[in-house]
Amino acid sequence: MRPDFDRYISVSAKIETRDLDWEAAKQAGLTDDERFVLTYFSDIESQTIRYLRMLLQMKIAFKPDVSAFLTTWNYEEFFHGYELANLLAVCGYKLEENRVENVKGRARLNEWLEMLFAPLLSKIFYHQFPAVYLSFGAIQEMTTLRGYERLHSITQNPVLKTLCERIAKQERRHFAWYFNHARELLQQSRAAQRLARRLLEFNWVPVGAGVKTPTEVYRLFSIIFPGEFGRQLVREVDAKMASLPGLEGIRLMEPYFERGGVL
Repeated sequence: MRPDFDRYISVSAKIETRDLDWEAAKQAGLTDDERFVLTYFSDIESQTIRYLRMLLQMKIAFKPDVSAFLTTWNYEEFFHGYELANLLAVCGYKLEENRVENVKGRARLNEWLEMLFAPLLSKIFYHQFPAVYLSFGAIQEMTTLRGYERLHSITQNPVLKTLCERIAKQERRHFAWYFNHARELLQQSRAAQRLARRLLEFNWVPVGAGVKTPTEVYRLFSIIFPGEFGRQLVREVDAKMASLPGLEGIRLMEPYFERGGVL
């Protein structure tokens, strides 16, 4: 196992919540917008197990450093969703117990396409597809990270502020892992670069859009990234993805949210 990954494993853990003042969280409460955002975030964090299942079908998944990351990534993401749902419950907005299954049942067309074709493509493009999937993971982790950072900066709820800070710290590591491994694999294969570009442009949608309606996606974006914040975010994310080998000039976020009329 590589030394850099040993360092990752050494700091991996469920986020600490035993020191949080849950009574203060209850007293501060949540705004309607925060309740919407936390429900959205909790729903998506709780779906990580589904994406893990797809990743485990790829040849790269059983390399020691990759399998170790996927194990800790899924563990950490589970507790992100769990603690956000806990905060909602403390503030009087408990989610239904079968929420994860209900959210899964709302899968939209692009989500079904991914579930149907990702395993097939991973077999057809045995050597190239891992780079594709890690590229998808990189953009999703970066936008998730920025979402928690922004929510941390605007909430008045002290527990939500601390949770966002701690979750963002882990999401930063997740993004770095996906991005760096995607870059490494893309550098090795022009075919992987071409496939990644085509599939990103064909089927990429923002985090959660596979199970949330476009109206919900646009509302989330408008709450967390209003006005110039939104314009800066989409340009930053698109520029970061365009720095990957073979993805020069790619634009994903900006045209998506321009079509939705929120930019």
